[in-house]
Parts: sequence; C-alpha cells; structure tokens
Amino acid sequence: MQKRKSILLIIVLSFSFVVYSQERDTNVVCLNFETNKYEETKLIIGFEGSIDSMFCCSGSLSADSWMFEYPRHLYEKFENFLFEIPTHIDTIRRFISFSQIVDNDTLLATQYMFDNVDTVIINAGLKIKTDTLPNVYPKWDSINAKLSFVTLLVDNYFLNNITDKEYLSSVELCANRSFIWTATDTAQAHYDNIINLYAETVRKYPDSHSLIASLNNKKGLYDTKEDVQKIFDNFSDKQKQSYFGIKIQKFLSDIYFKNTLLPVWDTGNSEPIIKDFSKINLVIFSASWCGHCIAEIPILKKIAEELSDNIEMVYISMDNTSTVDAWKNLMINKEITWRSVLAANNLGEIEEQFFNPSLPSILMVYPDSKYEKIDVRYDAGLKRLYEVAGNQ
Repeated sequence: MQKRKSILLIIVLSFSFVVYSQERDTNVVCLNFETNKYEETKLIIGFEGSIDSMFCCSGSLSADSWMFEYPRHLYEKFENFLFEIPTHIDTIRRFISFSQIVDNDTLLATQYMFDNVDTVIINAGLKIKTDTLPNVYPKWDSINAKLSFVTLLVDNYFLNNITDKEYLSSVELCANRSFIWTATDTAQAHYDNIINLYAETVRKYPDSHSLIASLNNKKGLYDTKEDVQKIFDNFSDKQKQSYFGIKIQKFLSDIYFKNTLLPVWDTGNSEPIIKDFSKINLVIFSASWCGHCIAEIPILKKIAEELSDNIEMVYISMDNTSTVDAWKNLMINKEITWRSVLAANNLGEIEEQFFNPSLPSILMVYPDSKYEKIDVRYDAGLKRLYEVAGNQ
C-alpha cells in the first residue's frame, strides 16, 4: 500500500512539474529511485565552450523522486547530462551511470542526453554495482601548479523500457567511446571502422542532438575533414541547420588559416601567430597541464633542429589565467627555442577560431595560408611533414 502511494505521489508531482515548466520556460528532469539512498544530488549539463562550461543545479527531493530544472533556451548548446552525488571530499567524486539494453546488447553510459521536452521521467531500476576508479579524474592544483587526481565512484543502475530516442542515441555514443579518438599508425583499420560505426549510428538516429553535438565537439580529433563530412552527411536537414550543424558546416568550409595577434609568453608584446608565410609553419596547440603535450617536446625539438631552414614553429598555449605561469616555467625548464604565444586572455575566441583544437594538436600551414592537421607523434605524420618540408 505504501509503495502504491509513493508511485501515485510521483505521478502527481511529475504532472505538476509539467505545468510548472511550461509556465517558467524550463525543462524538468525527474529521476525516480525505488528507494532513495542519497541525501543530495546534482545535475551537471555540459554545453558548448571551454572545459569549464557547464550548467549545474541541485535536485529537490519528493518521496523517492529527485527533480531538476534547467532553462529550455540553453538546450541547443547542451552536449551531455550527468548526475553527480556530492561527496564534499576533494579527492572523491561520485556519479550515476545507467545500463541499457540496445539491440540485445547491454550498454553502459556515464553521460547521456534527454529530449528537449517539458518533463523527462527516468525510473532508475535495480542498482547493479558501484565501480571504483582510482586516480583517473584530473584536477588542476593551482597552489602547487600541478595536476592532481581524484577517485571516481560510479553507481550503476539498470534502466528498462526507455523510448526516448535522444537518450538511446546518447547511450550508444557513450558506449562506443572509440567514436572520438583519432587513428594511430597501428590502428588505421580500427579508425576506419570508427568512421563507419559513427555514420551507421547517425543513420539510425538522424535527428540526434547528442550525436551532432559530439561530432562538433570532437571534429578537430579526426584525421581529415573528409572523415567528418562522411559522418555529417547522414544527419537530417533539421540537425544540419541546428546550432551545432552550422558550426560543423563552417568547419568543413574553412580551408585558410586565420592569423591573429596574441601576446608573446616572455615579453607580453602582441605578435601575429604566424610572422613569416614564406615557409611552412607548424602551429602547435599545447598546455602546461597536458601530459601528452609535454611528452611530445623531444620530437618537436628534433624537428626544430633538423628542419630549421624549411619551417617555422610556434606554440599557442591554451593555458588559462590560473595556469599560464606554469606554462612560462615550462618554456624555461624545457629550454624551448621556438616562439610561444599565449591564449590565456582570449581562450574563448581562440577555441572558436580554431574549432576547439584537441591537445596536443598541430596545424601545418602552407605559404598560401591553407592548412592541414598532422600528428608528429606517429610515423605517418612525421613522414608527411618531412616530405612537405623537403619540397620547400
């Protein structure tokens, strides 16, 4: 009897929130548990922009149901939803993940997307397990100027009878994280499969907001723009003309490097990113907190030494104002000889201009300002660079 009362209360509350959300121009997410075991919950919504761009709201508890509301007008820029259980411990973060059966496969999603409707109701069923992932979540320690790591706790719940196609497409996206990674020299066949798998998933969900949001966010990770085009072509006209669709179209049509002024790391004087277009220029996006970027330095030094007559090199530091001093120390400690400019005070503009470059990332810019992306960490990228530089 008590359980029936709880279910009835949830239905009444959900209906109330539908009316409320329509009046307030907000959307509501209702997360129901068979038995609530949390004292506090938070909905985190990542949206287009820098890594710190997100909307957060605390849940309000009624019976065993948590209610969250967010501004409807922001939806077009949203990339993913995530439920967090605040721990109030700096070294531990706790999240909720969902398992879902899709095409007879059980898929696990730690990030997800829901449809842009007044109210979404999620009935979390059986709690399957809690995963403990030590030292995997990087966090910048501004006091000691270094990366620290925290432990993740992930409570996994099974969901059933979900018909929200936006949610289902986001689950498939999250379960196939290979969608977002670039190829290596030993994995070209795997990379080709990634492109085909993503395109196939888009054909299954051509109106998916999460699929086009992810493609926009990770478009700089693909080897070529042609690969992005192969995936993009499968979206519906509605998504192609959406906020993220227009951004992808702009990315695909852009073939010329846009020079701009940024301050030099040591003098603070503003200079063009590229000063000499008579040579091949390597524009290298990097940051002090990026481990792969630091590991790449010996390769870059070898390139600078062997190709100094044929190319120019310049760093663009993607450090923000809180870490830019660590970048300056890195330039000194690693004895970097090529130019370095700072994007700290213009991060949003630089991310927009260069389509949220992944780190590390290198653009090889030709004298006519056309450019292509290369990855000198792998033999194919190095070979391409030396071939082009040798023809200068």
